[in-house]
Amino acid sequence: MSSDRTGKRKEIISVLVLLFANSSAGGAEWCTAALADIAAVFPNVPYSIITLINNIPNLCAVVFTVVAGVLVNRKISLKHMLLIGIGCHCVGGILPALFGNTSIILVFTGRFAFGIGYGLMQGIGVSMSFKLIKDEGLREHAMGWAVTAQYAMNMLAQVVVGHLCAIQWNYSFYIYAWSALSFIVVWILCPSFPLDKDSGSMTAAAATQLQQGESILQSVKLLPSTVWVFTGIVAVYMLSYYPMFLAVAPVVAGRGFGDSVSVGYAMVFYSVATILGGIIFGFAARFFKQWTLCIFMTGVALSLLGLYFAGSFPMVCTMLFISGITSTGIIPACINVYYKQVPQSRAFLATGITEAGVNIGAFLGTPYIALLEGFGQNVVTTMLISPVILIVLGIVSVSFSKRVIN
Repeated sequence: MSSDRTGKRKEIISVLVLLFANSSAGGAEWCTAALADIAAVFPNVPYSIITLINNIPNLCAVVFTVVAGVLVNRKISLKHMLLIGIGCHCVGGILPALFGNTSIILVFTGRFAFGIGYGLMQGIGVSMSFKLIKDEGLREHAMGWAVTAQYAMNMLAQVVVGHLCAIQWNYSFYIYAWSALSFIVVWILCPSFPLDKDSGSMTAAAATQLQQGESILQSVKLLPSTVWVFTGIVAVYMLSYYPMFLAVAPVVAGRGFGDSVSVGYAMVFYSVATILGGIIFGFAARFFKQWTLCIFMTGVALSLLGLYFAGSFPMVCTMLFISGITSTGIIPACINVYYKQVPQSRAFLATGITEAGVNIGAFLGTPYIALLEGFGQNVVTTMLISPVILIVLGIVSVSFSKRVIN
């Protein structure tokens, strides 16, 4: 009986660590509501460059998601990696609030420092459930909860940022002070796991190879092809979807639906929906199986079309709600397809590579927008083009998912 209580207590602690750590695993788009104001403060800077305030962290994350996957629990324990990542997330995040009102370069510098922590946390945000949650049935739900925690924080952040921005645009970045609380929770509660040397889920040959000192290159070569397939899918998905975060402010303000505070409230509908989407992901994955990713992709595509044609603020909020529910499941759905094929010792590496794909796609959103601007279009036009790409991706994903799941 006492062992059962101890096991349940450990599970509760692990879930708390998972939730708080993941609340500081996002945040590249928390300053979305401030973009229009920043563009007004620096009128000589093209809007495509202003969008780098959102996208510099994604560029950093391309590197540091892989760094996290390579090092975590091989060279650096999960707990120490979390503390490093959350610390950078906090300190780098608030730098533009302190110094950004004098120079756009200082804003970019702060975003680069933040991007290091953002990348480390993105690399292990979902995959830390492999280490923290031992029960396989619970783990599938925990993957959804990890994403839910990220977007639940987004809900709070978007509201707070809107009001901070109304006072002064650079105050928006004080929202990253939240990560100080996550740092304390992880520091106190996160278990200290031994570095990976062996795993019961590995084949005997793979275990022996790792014991003999498997190199990173060997680990990469031994990853199943599905890791690369779904990394590619998620990269193209983010290229198509990420401009939505940059288009919300122009849609709301440009069409006379409201100001920066209104943008913040509109994003609340998105964030509330992501909480719901994270909760239902485990059930959806079990019910829809190989069709899960296709269904989520189609939902995102329809929401983007709805935003493009939105004629009122309520319609914007409705489309963001649909977008939130469906987009939340994309990344865990991709990871969920292949994670049973990957031994635990390579799980962080595999998801780190996939998260790098996420951030490559997100960063490429800037040249995507710049290309459209070169043809006399703007960021809103992406929401007419991207749905076609997303529907094609969804159809392609069914075939690859079926081979693994069935």
